[in-house]
Amino acid sequence: MSRKRKLKVGDQVLCKFLGASHKAVVTEVTSPGKYKLRYYAHGTYTNLPNAEWYNAKDKKAAAKPWHIHEYLGFKEPLKSTVKSDIQTKTTDKKELKKAIKKQKDFIRGNIQK
Repeated sequence: MSRKRKLKVGDQVLCKFLGASHKAVVTEVTSPGKYKLRYYAHGTYTNLPNAEWYNAKDKKAAAKPWHIHEYLGFKEPLKSTVKSDIQTKTTDKKELKKAIKKQKDFIRGNIQK
């Protein structure tokens, strides 16, 4: 069993959920010492909120159904290759000016048939 440590998003840990061991990934640090974990088993993803390091001496915390038992390493989180701050041009300026002109003509009553 490894020593307690501060975990970051993307860290892999060994956790126990209802007595069964699972390899999980830290998805969020909710507060100091508490983490949101996610693991894949039996075709579904399961989220474990407020997971803490296992401490057999603390009876109240040991009664919870899931705990972190061991640090396994770091897994690089998936990063998007598309930059979210750059917008692509969806309309051409000429098309936009033409559409505005049509709207102004319609408002003024100059409807062409």
